[in-house]
Amino acid sequence: MLRKPSKIDHLEKYYIANYTAAIYYKHGILTTKKQFLKRLYKSLYNHKKALKDDLDRYILEVRDQDYLDRLLLKCKKEVLVMQRRLSTTSNLKSGRVCTEIENRFVKQLHQTFTKLTDGDLRNTLLSHKHKSKPLQEQLVLVSKYLI
Repeated sequence: MLRKPSKIDHLEKYYIANYTAAIYYKHGILTTKKQFLKRLYKSLYNHKKALKDDLDRYILEVRDQDYLDRLLLKCKKEVLVMQRRLSTTSNLKSGRVCTEIENRFVKQLHQTFTKLTDGDLRNTLLSHKHKSKPLQEQLVLVSKYLI
């Protein structure tokens, strides 16, 4: 029997994309030597972490802790897949990878918006989207001109 997907099911891919992006930015903070990139990655990481905290709080209101734990396991598996993919691709610059990850994240956000109907959740996601706009523009500039 098919079940109707809930509003949390629509968040799953977005949550995973947010988690993997945060892990990559954390790795960028630790590995880069350029101070302006460290600040940018730290800002992006903090934004993703704040979004994850908001999503965790919302998921716990609607579902239970077991669902959140299963979702975190899926996130960790996706991080492993991303690390394998990045390690097989040689000579990638971190700024270009960050831009690609952020573009994939924004695309996933738009797909999530088409499926969500909950007003509070949409407002939260829109708020985070508007807060991240200057960071995305800065990331594009860095990847375009400085890296």
